[in-house]
Amino acid sequence: MTTARGLWKPSLRRKTQLLTYSTQRWIPLQTDSLFFAELEKRRRVEDAYKCAVNELKKKSHYGGPDYEEGPNSLINEEEFFDAVEAELDRQDKIEEQSQSEKVRISRPPSVTPGDVYSTIGTHRLANKPHGHSSSLSSIELLSASEDVHRFSTEVEEMVQMHMTYSLQDVGGDANWQLVIEEGEMKVYRREVEENGIVLDPLKATHSVKGVTGHEVCHYFWDTDVRMDWETTIENFNVVETLSDNATIVYQTHKRVWPASQRDVLYLSAMRKILAMNENDPDTWLVCNFSVDHNDAPPTNRCVRAKINVAMICQTLVSPPEGDKEISRDNILCKITYVANVNPGGWAPASVLRAVAKREYPKFLKRFTSYVQEKTAGKSILF
Repeated sequence: MTTARGLWKPSLRRKTQLLTYSTQRWIPLQTDSLFFAELEKRRRVEDAYKCAVNELKKKSHYGGPDYEEGPNSLINEEEFFDAVEAELDRQDKIEEQSQSEKVRISRPPSVTPGDVYSTIGTHRLANKPHGHSSSLSSIELLSASEDVHRFSTEVEEMVQMHMTYSLQDVGGDANWQLVIEEGEMKVYRREVEENGIVLDPLKATHSVKGVTGHEVCHYFWDTDVRMDWETTIENFNVVETLSDNATIVYQTHKRVWPASQRDVLYLSAMRKILAMNENDPDTWLVCNFSVDHNDAPPTNRCVRAKINVAMICQTLVSPPEGDKEISRDNILCKITYVANVNPGGWAPASVLRAVAKREYPKFLKRFTSYVQEKTAGKSILF
């Protein structure tokens, strides 16, 4: 007979069932919880690591050498391009704010709008050939005999090279690609790479009303006003004055992260080249080309870029009616700008080409507008 107390006494079979349940169900549940907790912990660590890496890519001042320009950079080409473009936009915004502040404090002379220039008719010089196919020995290089220094030979070679080749028309040359056309300005590029480094020669043509070739070249060459129009330079100094028309200049350019900072050491010379006959215009030219100098050796802080640049200008005159004096309404400056730059370093080719396409037209427009502003209301400097 089963007693009431016996109802509460588990049988041996029941004890076995409870032990089995504990062994098969309870203990595995504890193991699963620990396993999923470990997975969650690992996921949080991985997420934190990814966030840290993304922040390093976005913030230049946190970017270590592995995220900068170099053969082992962890930034891919697309990220590199985006970072450079963002930094250039930031610098442009800072420059716009700076210029607005300058205008507010001291408003410069107003610029004569382009539409108030008189329409220039058929120029006496406009359709004449340049005549540069002849030997340059017959072209007088003004003051060349007086402008003597230890780099005189190199300067003369550069002047003759630019007068022979840089003024040639590239419109029908398949090797030159028209990359930008804005009004009177056309920018051409020829794609050239050497050992993975972009060396694309660039050539731009432009026409600017109301200024002369002498004025354009003067402001391009004169280091006293360099920082008034040049926004890419961090600092510069004249290393040596070779003559009244030739100097050696060292300059560092603003860094555009993640690209390395660039510097350049170059000789800058200005020349007037007299025309061979009265139907051709005189030519003013500034040529800048890289040289070496003991007072400015390369450093580890910057990548030393190499340049060969020329600003070539010719003034066309539309004679005024009657006995009126020539005014700025009657002059037009034809500009040919050529740039051969070896940037060095490891920046991706696509980035360098995109930056050049963006920056060169902007430079030409900014610089020529500056010359118009500086010469407005002043006597014409032929």
